[in-house]
Amino acid sequence: MKLRLFIALALIPQILIVNYLKSNPSIVDDYYFGFIYNEVFKINSFIFSKTSIPVGELLYLIILISFIYLVFKLFSFKLKHFINLIAFISIVHFFFYSFWGLNYFRTPVSERLKINSDYEYIELDKTIEKIIIQIDKEISLINKENNISNVLELIDKTNSNIKKSILPDIFLYQRVSGHFIPFTSEGVFIDQIPLIDIPVVIFHEQAHQMGYADEGEASFIGFKKAIKHNDPYIRYSGYFNALMNLLNEVIKNHPEKIENYMGKLDKKVISDIGSVQNFWSKYSDNIFDKITNYIYDIYLKSNNQEAGIMTYNKVSIYIIDYYQSGELSKFIE
Repeated sequence: MKLRLFIALALIPQILIVNYLKSNPSIVDDYYFGFIYNEVFKINSFIFSKTSIPVGELLYLIILISFIYLVFKLFSFKLKHFINLIAFISIVHFFFYSFWGLNYFRTPVSERLKINSDYEYIELDKTIEKIIIQIDKEISLINKENNISNVLELIDKTNSNIKKSILPDIFLYQRVSGHFIPFTSEGVFIDQIPLIDIPVVIFHEQAHQMGYADEGEASFIGFKKAIKHNDPYIRYSGYFNALMNLLNEVIKNHPEKIENYMGKLDKKVISDIGSVQNFWSKYSDNIFDKITNYIYDIYLKSNNQEAGIMTYNKVSIYIIDYYQSGELSKFIE
């Protein structure tokens, strides 16, 4: 009982330390990311890369079941059960932030490189035109028969803790194509998603493994790693996903111009857009997705990502900057 009480009370200094580090990103940059996290990742990768299944997904189930059980026990109205619940939360909180979560408080790339979050339409237009040109080049090089084998080969050569989900349906109904597990440093992707999305999802999760918690930054790293790959289909995947993000910006801010861009796209691109839309339409507008988005939005905002779930949209700003100002050209070579 004394040990559980001690662990429960330890939650208070943990919260104070986390809040202090949230306001002092240089400490996180220099000491946590620069030393502690890298060692944690090496150890986790050594241990968990030896299994073919994501151990972290099983751990998530154990955590969820344990939490529900401890909450249920509260209805006995005994102090010890309340202490048990707080002690459990304290343990999960400690390992989450110690193993990865503090990366949320690193200095943002946009701040380090002084990237302007605003852009002119002409910059968006020029970026889209450049990406369309690159897409046409990659399509001309793609050997369609090798598409799947090349992507699987990519997975085998990632040299990191990347695995296929064992709970794909649960994540698909949340409209999640991949996720990172802080406790085990495993990157997980859903292999049922359209093939065109798999490379950038894998690279996105690798970016989280590298310590980039910001979703916009991780998506940009995923884009850049994909377009620098030696396989044309994987490069096409990177450009295709970048184009989708930028066209969403057009739809949101300049809807009258979208038909002009669609008319410039290769028939393969049009086909892939249709395939992606058809796939995700099966999982749209369900209550599970809405609840998950609401919870995840709160989670991101509580971890220093003020835009919440809209943080993912920052990748468009980074892509535009990459092509227009060049500040991000040397970021993650």
